[in-house]
Amino acid sequence: MEAMDDVDESIRHAFCAFYTTGEMSGLRKAIDEYIFSLVYPNALVRGISEMTEIALASQFGAHTIHWDTPYVVHDRMIFGEVFSLIPLESSWCRGYMMLQTEEDAILDFLRDDLRRPLPGFREVNSLLGEMTNLIWGMFKNRYIGDHAPTLNGQIQVPLIVNHQHKYASFGTENPQLCFLYTLTNERSGKSIRLYQRFIFNLTWTPEEFKEVAHDVASLVDTGELELF
Repeated sequence: MEAMDDVDESIRHAFCAFYTTGEMSGLRKAIDEYIFSLVYPNALVRGISEMTEIALASQFGAHTIHWDTPYVVHDRMIFGEVFSLIPLESSWCRGYMMLQTEEDAILDFLRDDLRRPLPGFREVNSLLGEMTNLIWGMFKNRYIGDHAPTLNGQIQVPLIVNHQHKYASFGTENPQLCFLYTLTNERSGKSIRLYQRFIFNLTWTPEEFKEVAHDVASLVDTGELELF
């Protein structure tokens, strides 16, 4: 075989690239494009897990939180019935954070909380929105600060969501950084799965990534930090 056209048409869709042992450049190109097309700094990946755990613990205090090893995905599939999207805008990245979960699992959690009224889908939306805002706020304070991108000449691409096929496209083939969190109520045995994706589809320059160094005096003055 000398090209993808030589592969049987019935199985061609299962392959993304073609190479021969006599010409390895095709393999190198495929690895760069489909596996290592984006590099995520370790400090960013670790920080996202830490911030998300804090946000989840504030909402699910009685649950044990476990997260799997972060990974990258090329698929565009949506997990569950409800998801949130929030833009991430900085001088080194532009894209979105997405949280995905199952509605029934969240409803079970809300029903077990006797302090809450009888919940419905609006309460599910509210809880997911609150978690999204908490994580976004910590992400902004830690990694963005006041270094917002300029608005002149910014590129935008349409987001396509196909509910029937549980598919969402952000207009790029770049892999997405994915985290899976499992929240378990040890008393009842019920659990909630929450998928978190970071899609840097508009701008991605990780060499400019850095954590924001906050001045302690300014935090005290603004009331964000209290000293005792």
